[in-house]
Amino acid sequence: MKFFIYLFILFYIKCNYAAEFTIQSNSRVKYDEFIFTDKSKYITLHQLGQWTDSLGNYGSQECKGLVKKDKLDKVHFLDVVCKSVDKNNIFTWRKYERTSDSQIQRGVGISTIIDTNSKYKKDLIGTKCNYAVNRTLDMVFSKSVCKISDELYKKLLN
Repeated sequence: MKFFIYLFILFYIKCNYAAEFTIQSNSRVKYDEFIFTDKSKYITLHQLGQWTDSLGNYGSQECKGLVKKDKLDKVHFLDVVCKSVDKNNIFTWRKYERTSDSQIQRGVGISTIIDTNSKYKKDLIGTKCNYAVNRTLDMVFSKSVCKISDELYKKLLN
């Protein structure tokens, strides 16, 4: 019986969330940090950059956040919020969280749309995207993949 319930849930998710879109961004980042006696760090960050997505949108992005790293330079806490503005002046705020202990230069995680002024706000809030990020000096490069329903995908294309 459990097998059939699992199969039904898997089929339901696959049918309702079959579409996906990608977002690529790059930005310049500035850090401000405290280094404690044990060599762990408390870092605030501010990023300014731009982005494009597979739906044909593009725009600017600003991010602010907090990172905590241990003495081995591993990220143990990441709380970053980004505000994106697209070509039609639609604002979207995403919260980024790290899913693995990793160095700040690169990592993977999940972002969640927490607010937007889009006419599809109700459908977009709570959307989760997998992301990967890589850094060089003061630049950040990232790619996100967001799974959404076919219905929402069609709406966003218009």
